[in-house]
Amino acid sequence: MRNIGKISETVLKRSVSKQINQNKVGFSGASKGLDCAFSPSYGVATGYIAYEDSKACEHAIIQACNHLWTQNIMPKSIALSISMPDSYREIKLKEIMRQACDVAKRYNLFIMDGHTEYVQNLVNPVISVTAMGERKTDIAISQTDGLDLVMTKWMGLSGTSVIATERKEELISRLPAYYVDEAGRLDMFMSVGKEADIAYNTEGTVLAHDVAGGGVFTGIWELCDKLDCGCRVNLDSIPVLQETIEVCEYYDINPYVLRGDGSLLIATANGQALVDRLKNDEINATIIGHTCSGKDRIIVREDEERYLEPGRGDEIYKILIKC
Repeated sequence: MRNIGKISETVLKRSVSKQINQNKVGFSGASKGLDCAFSPSYGVATGYIAYEDSKACEHAIIQACNHLWTQNIMPKSIALSISMPDSYREIKLKEIMRQACDVAKRYNLFIMDGHTEYVQNLVNPVISVTAMGERKTDIAISQTDGLDLVMTKWMGLSGTSVIATERKEELISRLPAYYVDEAGRLDMFMSVGKEADIAYNTEGTVLAHDVAGGGVFTGIWELCDKLDCGCRVNLDSIPVLQETIEVCEYYDINPYVLRGDGSLLIATANGQALVDRLKNDEINATIIGHTCSGKDRIIVREDEERYLEPGRGDEIYKILIKC
């Protein structure tokens, strides 16, 4: 049985990347470790939600914008594609669009286009968002070896929030209701726009990458793919909230492979300076490891080491996909 979520790196390279024409002058398209395409002046990225999530439209928009922010691109407009189960009433569509309008207002986005349809036998709505924006400055990767890896906020943020919201009644059989509510509100941290802006305005930053589907382990792998390097990461240094631990223990899922929108991974030549600056802006930040030459990506815990593998799916689908 396939892992639900992102397709494997092997399949992506063999059946997707090789089919795409990359010979467009002045335009960088799909590539390993990169979640948006861009020209010297603008960028395009996609976000989507295909599982049970009452705030799916809001989360998909932020996800798409996050992909742009990590490439120093300011989101300006969005286009929506909304596929709904044929059992949905019009009031459901109005709620989805209310979310879209609220988020667009929050981030000063223009809703420029869209498509809506009913789909037979669809169980959960599928929402896809294309975000477009203006590129601030070009990102020149001059160093890949010996960089600090800084992680903002905490792992598994969006996954914890969505599961706590959609499975509240199950969780309050073990946890206090106020605690589950607090876990559900963690999506307030989903945007990485502020920390990305701080990172690219701090000397030493080489590249940023947002944690999303597949969790922090997939995020680390994808960042190293983009830098074409290896890494050593201290497992115990990866920040996590107790709410995430409790939710993952209840459902017996791996927090390191749980959807993590809201956390940013940053490769920088001066990790401590960046951490200090982020904390001055009340953004939690931690140095979790460093890049190294070669291709080995190693996770260290005390005296034990193991090799990181390419991402395969996401734990959130084990809980929120209706069959």
